Amino acid sequence: MYTLGIETSCDETACAVLKNGNRILSNVISSSLDRHRVFGGVVPEIAARHCLEAIDVVYQEALKKARVKPCDLDLISVTQGPGLIGSIFVGVSFAKALAFALDCPLIAVHHLEAHLEANFIGRLKPSSFIGLIVSGGHTTLVRYQKWRYQVLGETVDDAIGEAYDKVARLLDLGYPGGPVIDRFARRGNPKAFEFTKPKQEGRFDFSFSGIKTAVFHLQQRGAVSLRERRTLENFCASFQETVMRWIVDKTLLACREEGIQCIVVGGGVSANSRLRALLSEEAGVRGIKVFLPPLELTTDNAVMVARLGYSLFRKGMRSDFQVAADPSLKIGGNGHGTS
Repeated sequence: MYTLGIETSCDETACAVLKNGNRILSNVISSSLDRHRVFGGVVPEIAARHCLEAIDVVYQEALKKARVKPCDLDLISVTQGPGLIGSIFVGVSFAKALAFALDCPLIAVHHLEAHLEANFIGRLKPSSFIGLIVSGGHTTLVRYQKWRYQVLGETVDDAIGEAYDKVARLLDLGYPGGPVIDRFARRGNPKAFEFTKPKQEGRFDFSFSGIKTAVFHLQQRGAVSLRERRTLENFCASFQETVMRWIVDKTLLACREEGIQCIVVGGGVSANSRLRALLSEEAGVRGIKVFLPPLELTTDNAVMVARLGYSLFRKGMRSDFQVAADPSLKIGGNGHGTS
């Protein structure tokens, strides 16, 4: 069975072909990152225009690399949301037109669920787990059981990836901030600077705006000199250690409170070296199994979309041509535009 995945939720335009849900035949991504770099963040209009320009080229390249023809496709899976409305609209419209032209089944999927599903290509999916979704737009803890998601907690302000970008901007490290801060942090002392732990009403909620403000004040006082590489490394290490421990602690708390011994991680920030090491170490001590996606499937990609679509299709779910782009699509509901 050949599944075409289409992902256009933000600044990437991606198509992938998956065979029988476990064999990646192609994974093509066109990013508009360089167009946004000068602005220090994603500009929705630029992202949507890039998706429109690139979608057919990426689709044709995905088929070419997979060595399949359009008539060979058995299923088309596309991101319905959440994300940027203009970008999602391009992908959903393309997928519906293609499905109609090929008389091929269509299924619309949830972007965040797809990030978690990236862990199960070639691996069995556990019947229940705590899902940790960490990206530029989301920091969310969910409980999964029997194909249903329940949100346990999420960020009340900045997402973790957004916090990295803002701190990097304050330190004049460029955009995106995650990879560069991670790189500096590997050589620094994580105990050099201390930050106050935020308090939220929700036990599993997150907040990162406070630490961003603390970074601003420390820089204003001259505590972080951009000219002193060692100080900068120590600062990045301290920032990263602090936020990653907040995330890991709450994830482990969710496991304990919910009585679940499995964690599944997804999203662009799941590529962070400290998160991967710390979560694996702390979970291992407690006998908790951790699923971390391959690095090439951490950022937005169409393989994860194809995999989730394939899984839902096997469960008997389908989407009709009334399905529409939904930038605010909630995880945990019917949510797939399916029936």
